[in-house]
This record gives sequence, C-alpha cells and structure tokens, in this order.
Amino acid sequence: PLAIVISLTTVTGLYVVAALALTGMQPYDEISEVSGFPYAFASRGHNIAAQISAFGEVFTLPIVVLISVMAQPRLQYALAKDGLLPEIFARVDENGNLWHSTVICGIFMVIVASFVPFEHLNDMISAGILVAFCMTCSSLIIMRRESPDHEPGKVERTLLYFNFASLVFGISLTHFGTSVGGKVIVAICVFALLICILRLYQCPAAVLFGGKIRASQYKGSVDMRVDSYFKTPCLPLIPCLGIFINWYLVSQLELIGIFFLLLYLALAGIFYFSYGMRHSVGANGGWDIYDYDVTENAANNEEYEKILSTSWTLPPTPLFTQSSQRSTSGSSFPIRVRIVPPLA
Repeated sequence: PLAIVISLTTVTGLYVVAALALTGMQPYDEISEVSGFPYAFASRGHNIAAQISAFGEVFTLPIVVLISVMAQPRLQYALAKDGLLPEIFARVDENGNLWHSTVICGIFMVIVASFVPFEHLNDMISAGILVAFCMTCSSLIIMRRESPDHEPGKVERTLLYFNFASLVFGISLTHFGTSVGGKVIVAICVFALLICILRLYQCPAAVLFGGKIRASQYKGSVDMRVDSYFKTPCLPLIPCLGIFINWYLVSQLELIGIFFLLLYLALAGIFYFSYGMRHSVGANGGWDIYDYDVTENAANNEEYEKILSTSWTLPPTPLFTQSSQRSTSGSSFPIRVRIVPPLA
C-alpha cells in the first residue's frame, strides 16, 4: 500500500504541475486536444520549446503504448492457465516466451487500431480502465464481506444492483438531467444506492480473506486471516464510493461510446458463459492437491517430466511448491503438485 500511495501521489503531483503550467500559458478553452504543450508554446512565441515538446510526444508515445501492451500476453497466459481462455494463449516456446499469445494479441490490436476511429478507441480505453477499477472495488467487498447463511449470495447481488444503479444515475444526470423523467430516475437511483450500502453493512465481516468458501480452497497453504493483511478502512463505504465515481466518469462519454462499452461487456460475458465458465479450473474441481512419493531414481521419469512441462495445467508459481525433504526411509521424498482436473 505504501508504494502504491507514493506512486499515485507522485504521478498526481506531476499532472497537477503540468496542468497549471499549461493553463498558465493558454486559456483552458483554447488548449489543443491533440497536442497541448506544442500548441501552447507556439501560441506564446516559443517555437523552439514547441518543437522540443512535439518531439517528446512523438518519441515517448510509442514507448508508452509498448509498455502498456507488454502485460497483455502475460495476462492472457494467467487466464489460460485458469481455463478462462483457450490453451494456445498459455503456450511457452523453448526460450520461455509467450510467442503465440503475443502474435495473436498484436494482430488483433493492429486491426482495431487500423479501423476504429481514435475518438471511439480513446473513449473505450478510458472506460475500460474505469470498469476495471469498479471490478477491483467490487472484488474487495466480496473478499471482505460474507453473505449471511440464511441469504446466500446477498453480497454479490447487492454489488450487482449497486453497479447498475451507479451507471444509470450517471447517465440520467449527465444526458437527461434537465428532463422530469431524468430527475425522477436520478432520485430513484440515489435511494437504491443508499439501500445497497445499508445491505452491505448488514453483511458480516469475513474472518478469512475471501470468506469461508473461497478461503477453503487454499487448504492451509496460505494465511488467509483478514487481520494478517492490510485492510482498507471504512469498508464497504470507500469501495462503494470508488464504484460510484468510476461509473459516473464512464457516463460522461457520449451515448454511442457507452453503447459500445456495454456491447463489449456483453460479448465478454457471452464468451465467459459459453467457454470460460465450462472450462475454468474453479468449475472443474479447483486446484486439487495430490501428494506424490517419487523415488530419487525416478524423479526425472517421463511421467513427472510431463507434469512439470505442461505448464498451462499448473497453477501460478507461488502456489506450486515442492519439498525435497527425505522421508524416514531415506528412499523417497514427497513432492506436492497441484494439478488441474482434465478439462471437459
């Protein structure tokens, strides 16, 4: 948390200083949406500074895009290992690179960048990040709050209603706030949001991070006690405020941009329910633990090598552990491997 706070504070401070400098050179309604600093310097007669800042934009933009895209194949690799994406996205070549995932991801991005207008693409990227923030805040509440035994799924349903009400509130206030119907919908959404927050406060706090059901899959391999982790204060109020603000920012887009965002989310949901849910590790028994007593002479046998080489069937590295302690007989040592059940 300390590193995140320091990083966000530093970046925010730099953005504020840059905004003050830019608005000090040029009125805010005259700032270029395409190239702010070069046009601002040029408007003040500083042509050399304008050329330098323009060169910096052209030089750094591809680097920023490359760094942003570099994580995509690794993200797809993690999803494929959990069965949420096809196995090809988790294939690793002899040099340890995700060649197939990188090529597929690169081709898709080139096609999108070639045919989708930049203004729509920019809105989609911004909205996608905000939706990811909403999912993060929602996940935190799910991991820290338990649904009552007599009302299973209460936390998840309440969060679904809260996200929906937040989006409808933002759209109604931004695009239809002057009409009577828009004001009525805004009032209804405010009431629904307050009810959702109250319902979340009625749910008991989880003793184990993730709740009893989710934490049980670790089977003692990880300390899941909530008190052993940094805890976000004022939960669920702060995550709910984050969800509300993020959806309000999304609603500032044009209606066509919101439509494309909802279309993308719908397609992602269809893919998950048609493929990911049926092939996911969680839907096929979870990370079952099997103990193997492998003799020293057979430690490198074909079967064991096959288990280790099939990397996409193994869980992430922190969850894969093996012990080299000798047994009392001295002839074998236990190796604990987590194996995914065969996918249907």
